[in-house]
Amino acid sequence: MTHTSPATSALWAILSTILFCYLVTHLWKFDRFACVKWNRGNSGAFKRVMTYSYLTSVPLLMLYSITMTVIKYEEGYIELPGVGIVPRPYQLWTHPQRTWVEAIYIAFSVAWALEIVSHLEELCFWLFLINVGAAQTSWFRSVHFKCWVVGSFLAITGLPTIAVLTRENPLKCEAWTIFVGSIGSLLITLWFLRVLWLFPAFLRRVKNEGAEPEVVVRLSTFHELNIVRVVFRFMFVLPLLTLAADGVKPAHNHLNESAVLSDILAMTGAIGCIIFFPRSIAKEAGYKPRQK
Repeated sequence: MTHTSPATSALWAILSTILFCYLVTHLWKFDRFACVKWNRGNSGAFKRVMTYSYLTSVPLLMLYSITMTVIKYEEGYIELPGVGIVPRPYQLWTHPQRTWVEAIYIAFSVAWALEIVSHLEELCFWLFLINVGAAQTSWFRSVHFKCWVVGSFLAITGLPTIAVLTRENPLKCEAWTIFVGSIGSLLITLWFLRVLWLFPAFLRRVKNEGAEPEVVVRLSTFHELNIVRVVFRFMFVLPLLTLAADGVKPAHNHLNESAVLSDILAMTGAIGCIIFFPRSIAKEAGYKPRQK
């Protein structure tokens, strides 16, 4: 965020780096990076595409936040008459810094688009599992998969296009990119509440159908973790949507003009961005359920 304090950008950089380190550790613990190999025989192309999308979005988020942090600390603060000491406004930045901002916001838009792709796939797949019933419809033939394809296409093309078209004015670029991205992420998160609502009945159905205890335990764990992750997603999207909605207004941007409110909202969004995907500890420990 070009108008927030350097500390806010530093927090984004630190947390995105932590997320990246966790992701790398997760992949190593899971199967020693075998899941990222395109020629891996026992993993479908769809799973690899999802893995690559997340592996791309997190480094792009790191690139954005670390570069912005360096720029903010290099530009420092300035004293404005009648305002006080504030982070140097974008309009007063040196030329190389202004050029970098245009590039990193395009990277940021791609990262957010890929994040939407991952979250939308998760939403659609859970809805598919809950509603599949006895028909045993294929995931790739289901309406849920088609919705994911359409939504992913809109995200991948829409957000970067907005960033490119508004790149000459970084303030406008960041406002509209975050505004549109926040709306997309908010819709996915709100719809995920339906998954949380339907999941207990789905779990009871799985138990009644005689599923293995390992399956029931894992589904129960996913349900608890999904509740936490939805809370974090709201922490991510609502503060940024609030800032963006204030930023797209032509005048009277009261929230963005307040150093305290803009920093608090931007920092809360950074904390909400830390969403960890659980892994199977039992599998890593070499545990195998006893065969009946």
